[in-house]
Amino acid sequence: MKYPFVLSLILSFCISSCIEDEKQEPKDLERVVLIYCAGDNNLSYSLGKIAEQISKGWEYTGNRCLIYYDSKNDVPKLLSIRGGCCENPTPYIEVVESYEEENSASAAVLERVIKRVKELHPAPSYGLIFTSHASGWLPEGSLKNPTRSIGQDNDLGSMADGSSEIELCDFAKAIPDSTFDYIIFEACLMAGVEVAYELKNKTAYILASSAELLEPGFVNVYSKTHRYLMNNKLSIPKALESFATDYYKHTMEQSGAWQATTLSLIKTSELEKLADISTKVFTSESENKINIKNLQRFDRPGSYGDSPASPKYFDMQEYIEQLSPSEQNIQFAEQMEKTVIWKAATPEFMITYNGFKIKRHCGLTIYIPQTLFPDLNEAYENTTWQKKIKANH
Repeated sequence: MKYPFVLSLILSFCISSCIEDEKQEPKDLERVVLIYCAGDNNLSYSLGKIAEQISKGWEYTGNRCLIYYDSKNDVPKLLSIRGGCCENPTPYIEVVESYEEENSASAAVLERVIKRVKELHPAPSYGLIFTSHASGWLPEGSLKNPTRSIGQDNDLGSMADGSSEIELCDFAKAIPDSTFDYIIFEACLMAGVEVAYELKNKTAYILASSAELLEPGFVNVYSKTHRYLMNNKLSIPKALESFATDYYKHTMEQSGAWQATTLSLIKTSELEKLADISTKVFTSESENKINIKNLQRFDRPGSYGDSPASPKYFDMQEYIEQLSPSEQNIQFAEQMEKTVIWKAATPEFMITYNGFKIKRHCGLTIYIPQTLFPDLNEAYENTTWQKKIKANH
């Protein structure tokens, strides 16, 4: 006698949940994930698969996933993954808004998209996945083939070749403080201490790669991994760790040069303490005594059309160990464990393509000024990280 009543409750829940889905106003909306795809470049094809792959594994939770996608051959659109519930069991992709051709690698567009998503879906929790080309803190145009900083748009840009990038300081300014519970960088070379420190007031956690993130990025695992980000029962760190672990396992199943990845999960509230300890280390001994050729690097200098070809991304902890006395090393290592709360790396990275073995991987990289790069050295002085270090010298 109880079964008809239970069935009635189930049907009632399914119908009401899908009705709410159609209204885009779920009563229990707890989390909104924005995937920002600056894909007006040679990554356009791969980034264009993200919505499709997510929809393959989509299950309705009442939460929202919106995708801003600027492609190479079409106008930018704001998409939403829908369905996956009892009334609409088949997930589908809805075009929420379409825009005129615009520069997706600009802070103004990023700021507008974030604001629009918050207007459409007010929620207590927001996550951001930023996917495009990138090169961490480096100024616009510092690396070539392709040019990269944070994002790349090949049209409507201000550089000589018509392209555009977002510099780190402008990227940070586009995000209001405390907007995101996490930022995932599906992009190259973004696990720099300079990047993390710049964004420490914008997000609680950052998931990023010390080295390059090989195309197609997370595309091949999104159908399985995105559900972690939509699961309210998982804590944010656990959701991010599960997401990253699945991608790492997928990478380890590859062969040759494709078995290559570095990922780290950074807790931004611990960065200020890391900076304080680092300041003491940098003032304790001359940096000129370090032979950078012996340090773990995470880039492939000369592979990007860059000249002179010298590394720019070094393992931060190994560098600190070379600078500081043993007691400070212990203090720094303890704080690093509190700052980088999860990390993984393959044994080597594209070693047959100007790559490297990965003997050290603390989860954060750092730039070391070199006489070969006077312009970069000057630009580095303007990063928030370096200003913090210099202020206490």
